[in-house]
Amino acid sequence: KSNPVELSTASHPNPAYMHQGWVTEDHRYFIMDDESDVIAGNVETTRTLVWELDDLEDPILVKEFFGSLPASAHNLYVKGDFTYQANYRYGLHILDISDPLNPVEVGMFDTSPFGTGPGFGGAWSTYPFFDSGTILVTSMQEGL
Repeated sequence: KSNPVELSTASHPNPAYMHQGWVTEDHRYFIMDDESDVIAGNVETTRTLVWELDDLEDPILVKEFFGSLPASAHNLYVKGDFTYQANYRYGLHILDISDPLNPVEVGMFDTSPFGTGPGFGGAWSTYPFFDSGTILVTSMQEGL
């Protein structure tokens, strides 16, 4: 706590505002998003980045997965073989990452009745960690 040590730094193509990510349960991969890359016009659709962490001193970007919609990404979490992504105006998006090098979108739930497009509003965060399998999605305007 009092004397943290930087292990490494890494970058990726066309960054805007790297926001948040989560490590897979086996700690081999770091899954992250860029909150503003669609807004900035750096990419056309939601981008999920997959980093290999076999060597913490040299993380390697192994996959850029592009979703089908121009959604701004906010928070994502990993549970088992899935990421649960709060993609603002486009709601909750779920990716199967059982093969982290080939993510597949397997589900979505739109939380915002106020339109679509990149930008802020709608799904803010998710919580997929209940034993029951219930997934919470918080929305900036609609609540829980």
